[in-house]
Amino acid sequence: MHLPSISILLPLAAAATAQSTSPLTIVTAPSSGYTYHGCYNETTGLPDTAGMRALGGGTNLVRAGNMTVEMCWEFCRSGAGDASGGKTGKFLFAGVEYARECWCAQALSSLSEKVPDSECNLPCEGNTTQACGGNLKLTVYMAGAAAARVSWAIGLVAVGAMSLALI
Repeated sequence: MHLPSISILLPLAAAATAQSTSPLTIVTAPSSGYTYHGCYNETTGLPDTAGMRALGGGTNLVRAGNMTVEMCWEFCRSGAGDASGGKTGKFLFAGVEYARECWCAQALSSLSEKVPDSECNLPCEGNTTQACGGNLKLTVYMAGAAAARVSWAIGLVAVGAMSLALI
């Protein structure tokens, strides 16, 4: 059995993990209707998920060489087509992945976990100053109304826990 030389593999690994030396920007623009929700792992490789995506059941757009966060927001805001080909209106979640992919969905999988922002380390191919997810990582944005509902639900849980502690 012949194994490739380690000296060949190391430059390939270094090239595969090379990234911009400038810090990437997490885009925030309240007027877009979306707010930053965090960096999340993709779920396609997790056991027992049958390949289901973190932002599944919606639609996606791939724009090699052109993707930006704003392009993804516009695509998801327009309800650019749901899984059955219809226009549903605004998707609640917009996520960019692997520098060129935009994913839109009405829900973020409960199997997807928030990871450190530093793991969303690929620049968007259409604007290399913006963070556009990573390898199996999504930079996720949530529609304003959905963000408010999540905050409200967290508040209820906190109030419930406080009430329980007082008993």
